Amino acid sequence: MPSCLRRLLFVTVLFGLAVGCVQRPSTRPRGPASALSVDTAPEAATAADARLRAARVTRPGMAYTRAEPAAPFDPSLVVTTQVAHGDIFVHAFSGSGPRYVAVERLYRGQQAFILPFARNYGRAADGRTDLTYEITIRKPDGTHDGAPFSSQLWQQPVSGPRLILYPSTNVSFYAEPLDPLGDYVITARITDHLSGETKELGHTLRLLDYARPDLPAGFDAQTWFHRYYQQPTPELALPALPRLFLELPADRRVNALPSLLGFYDQLLTDNAWLLPAFSARLAAGSPDEAYVLSLILGHHLRAAPAAPAGIDFATWVRLEDFRAHPWPDDTRAPLQQAAQLDSLWGRFLASGLYTPVERVLSSLQDHADLGAADRWQKLRAETGQPADLSPETLAAAADPDFGSPADLPPGEVLRDVFLRTALWSLRSHARQHMLVRAYLDWTLQIGDLPAAQKDLLERILRPDTAAAAAAP
Repeated sequence: MPSCLRRLLFVTVLFGLAVGCVQRPSTRPRGPASALSVDTAPEAATAADARLRAARVTRPGMAYTRAEPAAPFDPSLVVTTQVAHGDIFVHAFSGSGPRYVAVERLYRGQQAFILPFARNYGRAADGRTDLTYEITIRKPDGTHDGAPFSSQLWQQPVSGPRLILYPSTNVSFYAEPLDPLGDYVITARITDHLSGETKELGHTLRLLDYARPDLPAGFDAQTWFHRYYQQPTPELALPALPRLFLELPADRRVNALPSLLGFYDQLLTDNAWLLPAFSARLAAGSPDEAYVLSLILGHHLRAAPAAPAGIDFATWVRLEDFRAHPWPDDTRAPLQQAAQLDSLWGRFLASGLYTPVERVLSSLQDHADLGAADRWQKLRAETGQPADLSPETLAAAADPDFGSPADLPPGEVLRDVFLRTALWSLRSHARQHMLVRAYLDWTLQIGDLPAAQKDLLERILRPDTAAAAAAP
């Protein structure tokens, strides 16, 4: 197996896109090939490579049509580090989400995703296409990195000739520790077997070793944080951290922490190659910087059974108390607290993935509890009892170790308050981020939501004035 085409990352949900039209056997966007996905085991790679070498599904001379008969076959190649490349595909060409951002440099250990696309391809009478691709990588010394990799781009029927086809499989590129620095030339030969046309497309990546950079002049940490998913620059994550946390007023740090923890947890999951630099900085930074680094690393490693690659034993021991801390924003637990929502939105900002948005949407399943808080407060007022719904009381009521004293709100009240908070956060982020709006529109389009949940989601997406008037 070539050293850089190390892993074949299988995308089991296949998409095709045209404006207003989607070719998709599945009904839901899924996570892309990323550190959160299951990779092909190295020992299975040779067999997988043989399976993916596409057999012909058309015959020479078969009749075909294409969207623009007078124009040639029009493939394209994108090499990107956007981990949400699969999720944003159905939005990337429609203006409702971030475009694909091609990268020209890569740090050792960082993954780039090689994505060939096809437009104006041949389509047989039964709607079938016959598109394949072959990828080669030329190293800085001019040698090739193993044999070419061949696979299907799309060999299924398509519902219309103007669809932009997403590859049936895609490949990640990353360099091993002994691979030379310099320029790697990725070449994709994309073939339309119906028309007999092959186009060759190239992309150059400069491989670098990572060293903590200085922040650019005029760097705005908050803007970088909120727009990161549109154009990821993980190399700035380490120097940006003190700006994001330590330069905040002290009374704002606690509220900012959950989204920051979620953001960096996702970023370090997708960019584990940064862990050695974070670990080294923990030992060399000022006490204040070391504290926030301990928060970030302790939260990120909270479920790790042992020190991962890049975290030395001394750092692992130093982080023991932080790793064992009962983080209130842990999104693996049932969603009950606003801090968990903030953490999920931090994860979205770090990736652009649909999964955090879908997790927030899961709170809509408690729609039957809407109004429970108002009814409880009214009942308590009628009996002259306190009806405290302050954040502190809600946190205490949601804590299983605290018990359930009679003066604390019951479960349906907690679910009502949380659902309203989740609805507000969805509405707010849908107005700030076109991609969130696109994901919510997509969720409505798939048509598998219960009627009550669909109604709540439609309310979220109404214009502000109508939404405020109809808010639950």
